[in-house]
Amino acid sequence: MLKLALTVKWISGLMLSLLLAVGFALLAQWQVERSVVANSDTVKSFAVATNKLSNVAKPGKPFTFSELETSGQMGFLTQVETKAVLSPSGAVLVEKRFQENGTEGYWVLVPANTSEGNLFVVVGFSKSQVLANEALENIVKQPKVAVTLVGRYLPSEAPVAKSADGNYASLSVAQLINDVAWGFKDTKTYAGFLADTTKNVYVKNVGLDQLKIGLPKTDSQVNWLSSFYAIEWTVFAGFAVFMWWRLLADSYRKQQEELLA
Repeated sequence: MLKLALTVKWISGLMLSLLLAVGFALLAQWQVERSVVANSDTVKSFAVATNKLSNVAKPGKPFTFSELETSGQMGFLTQVETKAVLSPSGAVLVEKRFQENGTEGYWVLVPANTSEGNLFVVVGFSKSQVLANEALENIVKQPKVAVTLVGRYLPSEAPVAKSADGNYASLSVAQLINDVAWGFKDTKTYAGFLADTTKNVYVKNVGLDQLKIGLPKTDSQVNWLSSFYAIEWTVFAGFAVFMWWRLLADSYRKQQEELLA
């Protein structure tokens, strides 16, 4: 059978089979890369690139982990930068927030306006409710200020009823728009929010702590559909070579039967 396999016809067939196998293997590798969704367990918080907010999201357009995962953009791993005008008079508190080290406390959120649309910005953290309220009282008295924001652009959360203190229990952009009269309701607003991780003016002047947050977790680290496709392409790669061998074996057997006839 080796003599038959070394003929031009079967060598050419083998080359074709190997080319197909390589193609299928590359497709399998591509699906494997898509099957693992990076999160705070798999990517260090500093392993990110800085991008313009306008390149990551648009006002009025959906922005969720699942959409980014299926599109392959992985934009939620991106540190973004944008210029905006902060309106501190509309600042609110969001409770049950956590720093990267696990410390629980409060976020101070300030509405802002960019050249493309409205944006909610988290400007700082306080582990104490008393200090958070003091910072909030101070911030709402501040004038509007034009700043360059740098931080994480994150998807909106599910709405949750406010706490007994009147603070927000989740950061739901839709809930914020409906609850507070900032004039955002009939204008374009980003579906996500920006967590400013720099030492901004409020961190410096009103006693807030700088935000320290890791990469957000998705619901799952594995995209099972991509994993299935990776296995499927691997099977195809093996099958391409198997078919060449099978055809060669059948041809050899037929040749032997003709010699014995």
